[in-house]
Amino acid sequence: MRAGARVAAVGVVLLVAVVARQVAIRHIPIDYDEDDYLRAGQQYAAAIVSGDWAAFTQENYRPEHPQLAKIAYGVALATQPQVPLVPDRSSNAPPAAVLPQPQFGVARDTAAAFGILEVLLLALLNPLAGLFLATGTWQIKYTTEVMLEALPALTSALVAVCYLAALRWPRHRTAWLAASGIALGLTAAGKYVYCLVGIAVAIEWLWSTRARAHPRSGGAGAALRAAAGWLGPLAGWGLLALAVFFVADPYLWPDPVGRLAGAVSYHLTYAHSQHVLDAGYPPWQPLIWLTESVPWHPGAFLVSADLAVTVAAVGGLWRAWHRHRLYLVWLAVALLFLLAWPTKWPQYILVLTFPLAMVAADGVSAVVLDPIRRWTSSAIARVPGFAR
Repeated sequence: MRAGARVAAVGVVLLVAVVARQVAIRHIPIDYDEDDYLRAGQQYAAAIVSGDWAAFTQENYRPEHPQLAKIAYGVALATQPQVPLVPDRSSNAPPAAVLPQPQFGVARDTAAAFGILEVLLLALLNPLAGLFLATGTWQIKYTTEVMLEALPALTSALVAVCYLAALRWPRHRTAWLAASGIALGLTAAGKYVYCLVGIAVAIEWLWSTRARAHPRSGGAGAALRAAAGWLGPLAGWGLLALAVFFVADPYLWPDPVGRLAGAVSYHLTYAHSQHVLDAGYPPWQPLIWLTESVPWHPGAFLVSADLAVTVAAVGGLWRAWHRHRLYLVWLAVALLFLLAWPTKWPQYILVLTFPLAMVAADGVSAVVLDPIRRWTSSAIARVPGFAR
């Protein structure tokens, strides 16, 4: 695709993403958990306005989740008039009947902005993949609601994109790997499950650089040096991510081990709670989410083509293995986790929608666009008098 056409395509995708999310914001009613994260944002907004920076180490409404997305809402809400806190309700309570305006709208717009940036990032890599992400109904729903998904979905995409940039531009490999590690730390500070992309990057790194682990000669010393050279960059990347996570989640600072252990314990217990059991979702429920569009909120979505994207991704598996292996590994790691993890809420599939869209674009290219190009070239070549 020529540069001008690519710029135009990216612009169209960006426009679609913006319009689709604004339509959704206006048509999706208040959903589960939005009151929780609006309240959390209000708490941080009040701390920012008053200059009470110690509150960031003391307050973390719904402490089973890290802080960064909640802080992002707080930064946005700090620009608005302060109103009474949204009431403290059970995390299993039905959606709130009403939430304060304009605070609720500002928080939704903040989530949508992160979602639009994720679409833009993918569209810059592949406009067709960006279009799939721009119009995905699950993606739209959970990156326009006041939830935790939009920010870590964006930063997890940056983990992969910056890692691939390090491979593409070896002269700047250290800087790009550092950017990837920083993005992974921010992802962990947004929502833990999105760190699955880090596992995918580690697998890809170990696989693609495995030859470095086996020196041809030199004995034990050479083997040790080779192992250090093989694993050293990955270890540094991981340690940088861990440091950034700690800095970006100040609630952990007073008691890192205790508070992190409490969050992990909560999720392990919740995954087997009565609330999860009552939902009655089968182990393969993530596949059901991926093969249907959002069944609620009529009028909230411009198109409903989620099944077509998933089918296209199946057609793109072989091509993706050869051209976009990291995205395929990321998709596989995330899907295996979702199938194994007992909690099956639909928003969890956002951990894989970015690589799914890329693999789906590979599928459309392999099954539709490439055959059309070959047929067109062959037909033109058969035209009498045609010269290449």
